[in-house]
Amino acid sequence: MDPEVPAEPQKPARPGASAHRRPKAGKSAAGIAIAVLAALYTFLAPMANERFGWKLPDLRKSSPGDRTAQVVQSAGSDSQATAEIQNERDGADGTASEYSSSKSTATTPPDAGAENAAGLKYGLLKDLGGQRYMSPAGLIYGPGSAEGHRLKHIERHASDQPGRPGSHGVFDGGMQGTLETIDAAYVRAKSGQRTTTRQDGRRTIHTVDMGRRVGYVGGRDGNRRRNPMARRVQLVLEDQRVITAYPK
Repeated sequence: MDPEVPAEPQKPARPGASAHRRPKAGKSAAGIAIAVLAALYTFLAPMANERFGWKLPDLRKSSPGDRTAQVVQSAGSDSQATAEIQNERDGADGTASEYSSSKSTATTPPDAGAENAAGLKYGLLKDLGGQRYMSPAGLIYGPGSAEGHRLKHIERHASDQPGRPGSHGVFDGGMQGTLETIDAAYVRAKSGQRTTTRQDGRRTIHTVDMGRRVGYVGGRDGNRRRNPMARRVQLVLEDQRVITAYPK
């Protein structure tokens, strides 16, 4: 019997030889995937923001310098908006003396000025105090009438009352449009343009042809006549104080 030849011992594999190669390949693939995802995000994020109104951050604007620029730009926009609001207030103040006399720095709360800057009633009327309001043309709306205030009475002519007996004049444009039309009629009446004027005691009654549609005739009679167009304004005043106004 041949002597048994001992088997040649196998060389042990170097530990970690293949393990070192695999992580490198894995890291490379992960880096490529991250780069691809970042590129897709950079391309698609602005489109998603524009289409859906989202506010996904832009990777290209993440530096501290960009954030500082955005803060400065936002502050500038707020200052410009404040200036525009103040200009609108100054333009709406008008030239009537009651506007300036109604301003008081001694008793006005600190935040009242900011409130008044954008707080014109119906977007037009200046608050004079004592429930009195002045329009840009100088008309005064104050307490009175069966409704308790002249503005409440005027509001009745900003919408139809189909069940009201007789005719009911209705202005176009809601309450703000109503006040604007009344101001325009007052300016025409003062110049005598297409205006008929008569006195009734202390009251002055102007009938002003505006030369255009200003509303329609409602109420029961107006609805029976299919709401004919109105182009004249009946304006009843005591000095500058409005008693009533309606289209006819």
